[in-house]
Amino acid sequence: MASSGQLTTYLGTAPGVGKTYAMLNEGRRRAAGGDHVIVGWVEHHDRPETIAQLEGLEMISPGHVDYRGHDFEEMDLPAVLDAGADLVIVDELAHSLPDGSRKRWLDVADVLSSGTDVLTSVNVANLLSARDYAARVTGAGPVESVPDEFVRSGDVVLVDLPADALRRRIAAGLVYSADRVGGALAEYFRVPNLEALSELGQAWVAGTLDEVGPDLLARRGLAGEPPRSVVVAGVSGSRWSDAVIRRAMELACLDDADLLVVHAKTADGASRPSQEALDHYRDMTEQLGGSYTEVEGELPARAIADVARARGASAVVVARHRSRLSELARGSVASQLRRLLPGTTLEEVHEAN
Repeated sequence: MASSGQLTTYLGTAPGVGKTYAMLNEGRRRAAGGDHVIVGWVEHHDRPETIAQLEGLEMISPGHVDYRGHDFEEMDLPAVLDAGADLVIVDELAHSLPDGSRKRWLDVADVLSSGTDVLTSVNVANLLSARDYAARVTGAGPVESVPDEFVRSGDVVLVDLPADALRRRIAAGLVYSADRVGGALAEYFRVPNLEALSELGQAWVAGTLDEVGPDLLARRGLAGEPPRSVVVAGVSGSRWSDAVIRRAMELACLDDADLLVVHAKTADGASRPSQEALDHYRDMTEQLGGSYTEVEGELPARAIADVARARGASAVVVARHRSRLSELARGSVASQLRRLLPGTTLEEVHEAN
């Protein structure tokens, strides 16, 4: 039986600090030294610096997963195992399959069990013990998590940047596309948030999170028990709103969270569903054990984001519409939510669902 491979995790304090770049750079060093290195999965987010690090590395073609009639690319675990590599690079350790049935860290565990070394990456906010602290100090809500003991079973490389340096990278368009820069800098990537995430990362590595975390919350005026997380379903007059509510309920069950269904209406009443539809949403939500609310705002996406942020939402689910004139002019509700809630999981239910 093969001995277990060596795990090395590049732990980023926040998105954009360079953990994927550093991981790929180490992979290139190992390949130059004669190791057979393959890239099982990478998320380069169209960042030129990261893409350049992929040059010359062998990449495994993604596998495909069908979920609700839609094709999703995922890491092809059998192909990775069959490659017989010395080292496999696997980005985004906290990722889950679309239906939430399988975590990527379990795939990494299988690769390690085959005797293959793994380089992987994850953010501090995704570590199970740090997740709630990160969610509360940033206001972004909990995200997908990885067990601490799995990450600690190997080497950990903390990747951090001073808050001002990261914000300059974001402003220069090196982290997000131009349409997301303003929202990122104004919300998740504020200096106090980045400093808090850096402090959490250093404390986790040092093994002092149990002392530093509560102290950090107290200094930020957030002491006390955290509110229970919620998954928000944003509904409109769309005939796919029922599917949005059902999918949000599935995610809530997976994350041990509450379901909150939100209908955001504009002051002028544009595109307002019938009262019959609104009553249906409320009844359906109550039957599922969730809560229902209606909010008003000039932009529905901002109203939904405000609720999600206030309630510490772990995820937001909305319908995906096509070619609506308002969406062509402003961007879809989903794209607006991505700008407003950069640290929160967002899922779109497509028309075919």
